[in-house]
Amino acid sequence: IAFFGDSITMQGDGEKGYIGLLRAAVAGAEATRDLDVRLIGCGLNGGRVPTVLAGKSPWGDNGGTMEELLAKDSPDAAVVLLGVNDVWHGEKGTSARDFEAGLRAMLDLIANARALPVLCTPPGIGEKPHGKNPLDGTLDEYCGIVRALAAERGVALCDLRRALGERLASDHQEEKDRGILTYDGVHLSDAGNALVAGALAETIAAALEAARAPAPVAVDPYAGL
Repeated sequence: IAFFGDSITMQGDGEKGYIGLLRAAVAGAEATRDLDVRLIGCGLNGGRVPTVLAGKSPWGDNGGTMEELLAKDSPDAAVVLLGVNDVWHGEKGTSARDFEAGLRAMLDLIANARALPVLCTPPGIGEKPHGKNPLDGTLDEYCGIVRALAAERGVALCDLRRALGERLASDHQEEKDRGILTYDGVHLSDAGNALVAGALAETIAAALEAARAPAPVAVDPYAGL
């Protein structure tokens, strides 16, 4: 399983990150420990949709384009978690039109690589109650693009924006903008990594199970009459 994203994904590949937690869970679970499952982190520091496609940003280099990495690693599934920097970087970010076009290109690449796609909504920029962070409105617009595209293409969606928002709504004691699920308002804390790992585990498992299910057979009600 390949994980494409920005510095959230890059940090998530560490031992305490969400990919690291998933890796440990797969290695320790009786049902999966003998399956030789590999989790491949492809997080690009400062990554946005267009720079992850290109495999290079001003702050990092993935060692190849997304197409080249898919060809090299031949994953069975590819997770895409992007959108934070596309919004957060402002004028140097990504327009909504280019964000959608880039995600469509990513889904095409994943399909060409015969991998199962999993789209994620970007979790957040700031941890104040929903609607009180300065970029909430724009981020919600971009999350809407991800949700609509997942529905249109019929691909798995891990709605991290909703999952983290619900947890923050229940856990918030003060109007902090960081320190609950992130350490700086964006990058995940231990609690945030655990939440993302759990949400992704459920989504990936369900998507793989659905992909293995036999296609329904059309029945002609008039057959034999």
